Amino acid sequence: MQKELTTDAHFLAAILAEKKVIVTYRDTGQIADYGGPIQQATAHAVKINDMHYMRHACHFYVRR
Repeated sequence: MQKELTTDAHFLAAILAEKKVIVTYRDTGQIADYGGPIQQATAHAVKINDMHYMRHACHFYVRR
């Protein structure tokens, strides 16, 4: 099972470990990004593969 990133600490750990992260939309479950390292994370958005994803609108999972 994939680990969901939900807290600032989770996002920081994924950044430091250079983990690949999959992004899905909360409303549809559709995959928004198949996985890349987090380039930047704020309280509101996460940047992966030069795209910004809103934390309130997406789920983020560490790819195994």
